[in-house]
Amino acid sequence: MGQGVTTRGRRESPALSTGNLHEPIRLDMVSGSARPARRMDFAETLASPGNVSSKLSLFLLDLYAAAVREDVGRFERCFFSLLEDLVPCDAGWTGVAAPAENRPVNHCSFVYQLPENFFREWLHVTDRDPLADLARLVFGQATVVDSGDETVDPEFRAWAQKFGLKYLLRVCALDNRFGLIGFLSIYRRDAAQPFTKAEIEMMETLIPHLAAAMRINRTMQLFRLGQEVVGATRRAICDAYGVIHRADEGFAEVVRAEWPDWNGGKLPSPLCRHVRSQTDKPFMGALHRIDISPIAGLFLLELRPRSLADRLASRELETIQHFANGASYKEVARRMNISPATVRHHLRSAYKKLGVHDKMQMSRLIAGVGERRFE
Repeated sequence: MGQGVTTRGRRESPALSTGNLHEPIRLDMVSGSARPARRMDFAETLASPGNVSSKLSLFLLDLYAAAVREDVGRFERCFFSLLEDLVPCDAGWTGVAAPAENRPVNHCSFVYQLPENFFREWLHVTDRDPLADLARLVFGQATVVDSGDETVDPEFRAWAQKFGLKYLLRVCALDNRFGLIGFLSIYRRDAAQPFTKAEIEMMETLIPHLAAAMRINRTMQLFRLGQEVVGATRRAICDAYGVIHRADEGFAEVVRAEWPDWNGGKLPSPLCRHVRSQTDKPFMGALHRIDISPIAGLFLLELRPRSLADRLASRELETIQHFANGASYKEVARRMNISPATVRHHLRSAYKKLGVHDKMQMSRLIAGVGERRFE
Protein backbone atom coordinates (compact mmCIF):
# COMPACT_ATOMS: atom_id res chain seq x y z
CA MET A 1 0.00 0.00 0.00
CA GLY A 2 1.30 3.48 -0.84
CA GLN A 3 1.95 5.97 1.90
CA GLY A 4 1.20 9.66 2.37
CA VAL A 5 2.50 12.22 4.83
CA THR A 6 0.22 13.37 7.67
CA THR A 7 0.47 15.44 10.83
CA ARG A 8 3.80 15.54 12.68
CA GLY A 9 5.54 13.11 10.38
CA ARG A 10 3.11 10.22 10.86
CA ARG A 11 2.49 8.07 7.79
CA GLU A 12 -0.96 7.04 6.65
CA SER A 13 -2.77 5.90 3.56
CA PRO A 14 -3.66 8.54 0.94
CA ALA A 15 -7.23 7.27 1.34
CA LEU A 16 -7.47 9.53 4.40
CA SER A 17 -7.68 12.59 2.15
CA THR A 18 -10.75 14.72 2.89
CA GLY A 19 -11.27 16.17 -0.58
CA ASN A 20 -15.00 15.53 -0.27
CA LEU A 21 -15.97 16.69 3.21
CA HIS A 22 -19.11 14.51 3.29
CA GLU A 23 -17.50 11.24 2.23
CA PRO A 24 -16.87 8.68 5.00
CA ILE A 25 -13.41 7.24 5.49
CA ARG A 26 -13.11 3.69 4.18
CA LEU A 27 -11.55 1.71 7.00
CA ASP A 28 -10.29 -1.00 4.65
CA MET A 29 -7.94 1.66 3.26
CA VAL A 30 -6.55 2.67 6.67
CA SER A 31 -3.06 1.26 7.10
CA GLY A 32 -1.86 -0.36 10.29
CA SER A 33 -2.27 -3.60 12.19
CA ALA A 34 -5.58 -5.28 11.47
CA ARG A 35 -6.22 -6.46 15.03
CA PRO A 36 -4.89 -5.51 18.47
CA ALA A 37 -3.57 -8.18 20.81
CA ARG A 38 -6.00 -9.58 23.38
CA ARG A 39 -5.85 -7.91 26.79
CA MET A 40 -5.43 -10.88 29.14
CA ASP A 41 -4.32 -8.88 32.18
CA PHE A 42 -7.24 -10.43 34.04
CA ALA A 43 -6.92 -13.98 32.70
CA GLU A 44 -7.85 -15.65 35.97
CA THR A 45 -10.89 -13.46 36.43
CA LEU A 46 -12.01 -14.20 32.86
CA ALA A 47 -11.39 -17.93 33.12
CA SER A 48 -14.29 -18.89 30.84
CA PRO A 49 -13.61 -17.03 27.59
CA GLY A 50 -16.39 -18.91 25.82
CA ASN A 51 -19.33 -17.46 27.74
CA VAL A 52 -21.01 -14.26 26.66
CA SER A 53 -20.09 -12.14 29.68
CA SER A 54 -16.40 -13.07 29.39
CA LYS A 55 -16.39 -12.32 25.66
CA LEU A 56 -17.99 -8.94 26.38
CA SER A 57 -15.41 -8.20 29.06
CA LEU A 58 -12.57 -9.06 26.67
CA PHE A 59 -14.14 -6.88 24.01
CA LEU A 60 -14.40 -3.89 26.33
CA LEU A 61 -10.84 -4.30 27.62
CA ASP A 62 -9.59 -4.34 24.02
CA LEU A 63 -11.87 -1.49 22.98
CA TYR A 64 -10.59 0.89 25.66
CA ALA A 65 -7.00 -0.20 25.07
CA ALA A 66 -7.42 0.62 21.37
CA ALA A 67 -9.02 3.97 22.24
CA VAL A 68 -5.89 4.93 24.18
CA ARG A 69 -3.19 3.80 21.77
CA GLU A 70 -4.64 4.01 18.23
CA ASP A 71 -4.90 7.05 15.98
CA VAL A 72 -8.30 8.23 14.72
CA GLY A 73 -9.34 5.91 11.91
CA ARG A 74 -7.27 3.00 13.12
CA PHE A 75 -9.37 2.98 16.29
CA GLU A 76 -12.58 2.56 14.28
CA ARG A 77 -10.96 -0.21 12.30
CA CYS A 78 -10.01 -2.00 15.53
CA PHE A 79 -13.57 -1.63 16.79
CA PHE A 80 -15.09 -3.44 13.81
CA SER A 81 -12.40 -6.11 13.94
CA LEU A 82 -13.14 -6.77 17.61
CA LEU A 83 -16.90 -6.71 17.03
CA GLU A 84 -16.67 -9.82 14.84
CA ASP A 85 -16.25 -11.99 17.98
CA LEU A 86 -19.40 -10.62 19.58
CA VAL A 87 -21.83 -9.75 16.80
CA PRO A 88 -20.50 -10.90 13.41
CA CYS A 89 -21.34 -8.63 10.50
CA ASP A 90 -20.43 -8.35 6.83
CA ALA A 91 -20.11 -4.56 6.79
CA GLY A 92 -20.60 -1.55 9.02
CA TRP A 93 -20.82 2.21 9.29
CA THR A 94 -20.16 4.44 12.31
CA GLY A 95 -19.66 8.12 12.99
CA VAL A 96 -21.22 11.33 14.25
CA ALA A 97 -24.16 13.22 12.75
CA ALA A 98 -26.35 16.22 13.53
CA PRO A 99 -30.12 16.33 13.09
CA ALA A 100 -31.61 18.41 10.27
CA GLU A 101 -35.37 18.16 9.68
CA ASN A 102 -35.50 14.69 11.24
CA ARG A 103 -32.67 13.41 9.04
CA PRO A 104 -28.97 13.04 9.89
CA VAL A 105 -26.23 15.22 8.43
CA ASN A 106 -22.92 13.38 8.75
CA HIS A 107 -20.15 15.35 10.44
CA CYS A 108 -17.70 12.48 10.18
CA SER A 109 -18.09 8.78 9.50
CA PHE A 110 -16.23 5.55 8.76
CA VAL A 111 -17.37 2.63 6.64
CA TYR A 112 -16.19 -0.95 6.96
CA GLN A 113 -16.17 -3.46 4.08
CA LEU A 114 -18.31 -1.21 1.86
CA PRO A 115 -17.61 -0.01 -1.70
CA GLU A 116 -16.62 3.51 -2.64
CA ASN A 117 -20.04 4.47 -4.03
CA PHE A 118 -22.01 3.25 -0.98
CA PHE A 119 -22.41 6.65 0.66
CA ARG A 120 -23.10 8.60 -2.54
CA GLU A 121 -25.87 6.16 -3.44
CA TRP A 122 -27.27 6.38 0.08
CA LEU A 123 -27.66 10.15 -0.25
CA HIS A 124 -30.30 9.51 -2.94
CA VAL A 125 -32.45 7.45 -0.56
CA THR A 126 -31.79 9.21 2.76
CA ASP A 127 -35.34 10.54 2.94
CA ARG A 128 -36.66 6.98 2.47
CA ASP A 129 -34.30 5.25 4.87
CA PRO A 130 -36.29 4.08 7.93
CA LEU A 131 -33.06 3.94 9.95
CA ALA A 132 -32.42 7.63 9.20
CA ASP A 133 -35.82 8.81 10.41
CA LEU A 134 -34.83 10.68 13.57
CA ALA A 135 -38.46 11.23 14.52
CA ARG A 136 -38.61 7.52 15.38
CA LEU A 137 -35.18 7.35 17.01
CA VAL A 138 -34.88 6.15 20.60
CA PHE A 139 -31.32 6.59 21.86
CA GLY A 140 -29.77 3.33 22.99
CA GLN A 141 -32.46 1.23 21.31
CA ALA A 142 -31.49 -0.77 18.22
CA THR A 143 -33.66 -0.86 15.10
CA VAL A 144 -33.45 -3.66 12.54
CA VAL A 145 -34.68 -3.58 8.95
CA ASP A 146 -35.10 -6.52 6.60
CA SER A 147 -34.57 -5.22 3.06
CA GLY A 148 -36.77 -8.01 1.74
CA ASP A 149 -39.76 -6.81 3.74
CA GLU A 150 -42.49 -5.58 1.36
CA THR A 151 -43.47 -2.83 3.82
CA VAL A 152 -40.07 -1.13 3.37
CA ASP A 153 -39.97 1.78 0.91
CA PRO A 154 -39.20 0.28 -2.54
CA GLU A 155 -36.45 2.79 -3.36
CA PHE A 156 -34.66 2.08 -0.10
CA ARG A 157 -35.17 -1.65 -0.58
CA ALA A 158 -33.62 -1.42 -4.06
CA TRP A 159 -30.63 0.51 -2.65
CA ALA A 160 -30.02 -2.06 0.09
CA GLN A 161 -30.34 -4.96 -2.32
CA LYS A 162 -27.97 -3.27 -4.78
CA PHE A 163 -25.26 -3.53 -2.10
CA GLY A 164 -26.38 -7.00 -1.02
CA LEU A 165 -27.56 -5.83 2.41
CA LYS A 166 -30.27 -8.16 3.70
CA TYR A 167 -30.41 -7.18 7.37
CA LEU A 168 -29.57 -3.66 8.59
CA LEU A 169 -29.20 -2.77 12.29
CA ARG A 170 -28.71 0.74 13.67
CA VAL A 171 -28.24 2.01 17.22
CA CYS A 172 -27.41 5.57 18.37
CA ALA A 173 -26.12 7.52 21.37
CA LEU A 174 -26.57 11.23 22.11
CA ASP A 175 -23.69 13.58 22.94
CA ASN A 176 -25.41 16.16 25.13
CA ARG A 177 -22.59 18.70 24.81
CA PHE A 178 -23.33 19.60 21.18
CA GLY A 179 -26.51 17.68 20.41
CA LEU A 180 -24.55 15.36 18.11
CA ILE A 181 -25.64 11.80 17.45
CA GLY A 182 -23.13 8.96 17.56
CA PHE A 183 -24.40 6.17 15.32
CA LEU A 184 -23.44 2.58 14.59
CA SER A 185 -24.90 0.50 11.77
CA ILE A 186 -23.98 -3.08 10.93
CA TYR A 187 -25.15 -5.17 8.00
CA ARG A 188 -25.59 -8.84 7.09
CA ARG A 189 -25.98 -10.31 3.61
CA ASP A 190 -27.03 -13.89 4.36
CA ALA A 191 -30.82 -14.30 4.47
CA ALA A 192 -30.36 -17.25 6.81
CA GLN A 193 -28.53 -15.13 9.42
CA PRO A 194 -30.95 -12.54 10.89
CA PHE A 195 -29.88 -10.65 13.99
CA THR A 196 -30.95 -12.52 17.10
CA LYS A 197 -32.56 -10.94 20.14
CA ALA A 198 -29.35 -11.53 22.10
CA GLU A 199 -27.26 -9.82 19.40
CA ILE A 200 -29.60 -6.84 19.29
CA GLU A 201 -29.36 -6.48 23.07
CA MET A 202 -25.57 -6.76 22.81
CA MET A 203 -25.46 -3.86 20.33
CA GLU A 204 -27.56 -1.78 22.71
CA THR A 205 -25.09 -2.60 25.47
CA LEU A 206 -22.12 -1.62 23.30
CA ILE A 207 -23.23 1.76 21.93
CA PRO A 208 -22.52 3.88 25.07
CA HIS A 209 -19.11 2.19 25.36
CA LEU A 210 -18.32 2.98 21.73
CA ALA A 211 -19.32 6.63 22.28
CA ALA A 212 -17.16 6.83 25.44
CA ALA A 213 -14.20 5.08 23.79
CA MET A 214 -14.41 7.40 20.79
CA ARG A 215 -14.25 10.41 23.12
CA ILE A 216 -11.20 8.89 24.85
CA ASN A 217 -9.61 8.23 21.47
CA ARG A 218 -9.93 11.88 20.38
CA THR A 219 -8.60 13.07 23.74
CA MET A 220 -5.59 10.76 23.53
CA GLN A 221 -4.91 11.93 19.98
CA LEU A 222 -4.57 15.46 21.34
CA PHE A 223 -2.48 14.25 24.29
CA ARG A 224 0.02 12.42 22.05
CA LEU A 225 0.35 15.44 19.80
CA GLY A 226 0.73 17.62 22.87
CA GLN A 227 3.99 15.86 23.72
CA GLU A 228 5.48 17.09 20.43
CA VAL A 229 4.71 20.81 20.51
CA VAL A 230 5.55 23.79 22.68
CA GLY A 231 3.54 24.50 25.81
CA ALA A 232 1.86 27.63 24.45
CA THR A 233 0.09 25.59 21.77
CA ARG A 234 -3.57 24.67 22.23
CA ARG A 235 -5.14 21.91 20.14
CA ALA A 236 -8.63 20.80 19.15
CA ILE A 237 -10.24 18.27 16.85
CA CYS A 238 -13.17 19.52 14.78
CA ASP A 239 -15.19 18.37 11.78
CA ALA A 240 -15.88 20.01 8.43
CA TYR A 241 -18.90 21.82 9.88
CA GLY A 242 -16.74 23.49 12.51
CA VAL A 243 -18.12 21.48 15.43
CA ILE A 244 -15.42 20.87 18.06
CA HIS A 245 -15.21 17.22 19.13
CA ARG A 246 -12.37 17.50 21.66
CA ALA A 247 -10.12 20.34 22.79
CA ASP A 248 -7.22 21.05 25.12
CA GLU A 249 -7.91 22.92 28.34
CA GLY A 250 -7.49 26.60 27.55
CA PHE A 251 -8.45 26.23 23.88
CA ALA A 252 -11.66 28.24 24.35
CA GLU A 253 -9.82 31.12 26.04
CA VAL A 254 -7.37 31.34 23.15
CA VAL A 255 -10.20 31.42 20.60
CA ARG A 256 -12.01 34.14 22.58
CA ALA A 257 -8.84 36.22 22.52
CA GLU A 258 -9.28 36.36 18.72
CA TRP A 259 -13.11 36.48 18.71
CA PRO A 260 -14.35 38.00 22.02
CA ASP A 261 -18.03 37.34 21.17
CA TRP A 262 -17.48 33.64 20.44
CA ASN A 263 -19.94 31.41 22.33
CA GLY A 264 -18.17 28.08 21.94
CA GLY A 265 -19.21 24.72 20.50
CA LYS A 266 -18.66 25.62 16.87
CA LEU A 267 -15.69 27.42 15.37
CA PRO A 268 -16.04 31.13 14.54
CA SER A 269 -17.30 31.58 10.97
CA PRO A 270 -14.03 32.90 9.44
CA LEU A 271 -12.07 29.98 10.85
CA CYS A 272 -14.77 27.49 9.84
CA ARG A 273 -14.63 28.73 6.23
CA HIS A 274 -10.85 28.45 6.30
CA VAL A 275 -11.03 24.85 7.54
CA ARG A 276 -13.33 23.96 4.65
CA SER A 277 -11.31 25.58 1.90
CA GLN A 278 -7.65 26.20 2.83
CA THR A 279 -6.29 23.41 5.00
CA ASP A 280 -2.94 23.75 3.26
CA LYS A 281 -2.46 27.23 4.74
CA PRO A 282 -2.46 28.42 8.38
CA PHE A 283 -5.13 30.85 9.52
CA MET A 284 -3.48 34.05 10.71
CA GLY A 285 -5.44 35.83 13.41
CA ALA A 286 -4.51 39.10 15.02
CA LEU A 287 -2.81 37.30 17.91
CA HIS A 288 -2.53 33.66 16.96
CA ARG A 289 -1.50 31.35 14.14
CA ILE A 290 -3.81 28.37 13.60
CA ASP A 291 -2.39 25.39 11.72
CA ILE A 292 -4.90 22.91 10.25
CA SER A 293 -4.20 19.26 9.45
CA PRO A 294 -6.69 16.71 8.03
CA ILE A 295 -6.88 13.66 10.27
CA ALA A 296 -9.08 10.77 9.08
CA GLY A 297 -12.10 12.85 8.08
CA LEU A 298 -11.66 15.31 10.93
CA PHE A 299 -9.31 18.27 11.37
CA LEU A 300 -6.62 18.95 13.92
CA LEU A 301 -6.30 22.62 14.89
CA GLU A 302 -3.11 23.87 16.57
CA LEU A 303 -3.28 27.41 17.95
CA ARG A 304 -0.11 29.15 19.05
CA PRO A 305 0.81 32.81 19.61
CA ARG A 306 2.00 34.49 16.45
CA SER A 307 5.77 34.76 16.36
CA LEU A 308 7.68 37.75 15.04
CA ALA A 309 8.20 35.83 11.83
CA ASP A 310 4.45 35.27 11.52
CA ARG A 311 3.63 38.94 11.98
CA LEU A 312 6.43 40.52 9.95
CA ALA A 313 7.78 40.24 6.45
CA SER A 314 11.30 38.79 6.39
CA ARG A 315 12.90 42.17 5.52
CA GLU A 316 10.97 43.89 8.30
CA LEU A 317 12.17 41.32 10.82
CA GLU A 318 15.77 41.63 9.64
CA THR A 319 15.57 45.41 9.86
CA ILE A 320 14.29 45.53 13.45
CA GLN A 321 16.85 42.97 14.62
CA HIS A 322 19.71 45.06 13.27
CA PHE A 323 18.17 48.26 14.62
CA ALA A 324 17.38 46.81 18.07
CA ASN A 325 20.98 45.58 18.31
CA GLY A 326 22.23 49.16 18.10
CA ALA A 327 22.85 49.72 14.40
CA SER A 328 22.09 53.18 12.95
CA TYR A 329 19.83 53.79 9.95
CA LYS A 330 22.88 54.05 7.71
CA GLU A 331 24.50 50.90 9.13
CA VAL A 332 21.27 48.91 8.67
CA ALA A 333 20.94 50.23 5.12
CA ARG A 334 24.54 49.21 4.34
CA ARG A 335 24.18 45.73 5.82
CA MET A 336 20.95 45.09 3.94
CA ASN A 337 22.00 46.89 0.76
CA ILE A 338 18.94 49.16 0.82
CA SER A 339 18.42 52.90 1.23
CA PRO A 340 17.94 54.61 4.64
CA ALA A 341 14.44 55.60 3.49
CA THR A 342 13.58 51.93 2.95
CA VAL A 343 14.93 51.14 6.42
CA ARG A 344 12.58 53.76 7.90
CA HIS A 345 9.67 52.29 5.90
CA HIS A 346 10.36 48.78 7.23
CA LEU A 347 10.64 50.10 10.80
CA ARG A 348 7.37 52.05 10.63
CA SER A 349 5.59 49.01 9.26
CA ALA A 350 7.09 46.71 11.91
CA TYR A 351 6.27 49.11 14.76
CA LYS A 352 2.66 49.28 13.60
CA LYS A 353 2.29 45.50 13.29
CA LEU A 354 3.87 44.82 16.67
CA GLY A 355 2.16 47.67 18.53
CA VAL A 356 5.38 49.26 19.81
CA HIS A 357 6.49 52.87 19.67
CA ASP A 358 10.22 53.09 20.27
CA LYS A 359 13.53 51.26 20.08
CA MET A 360 13.48 50.24 23.77
CA GLN A 361 10.09 48.52 23.44
CA MET A 362 11.27 46.82 20.27
CA SER A 363 14.45 45.57 21.98
CA ARG A 364 12.43 44.06 24.83
CA LEU A 365 10.07 42.37 22.39
CA ILE A 366 12.73 40.61 20.38
CA ALA A 367 14.95 39.77 23.36
CA GLY A 368 15.38 36.04 23.52
CA VAL A 369 14.18 35.48 19.96
CA GLY A 370 17.74 34.55 18.98
CA GLU A 371 19.69 35.08 15.85
CA ARG A 372 18.12 34.20 12.57
CA ARG A 373 19.76 33.45 9.26
CA PHE A 374 18.51 35.55 6.42
CA GLU A 375 18.62 34.06 2.96
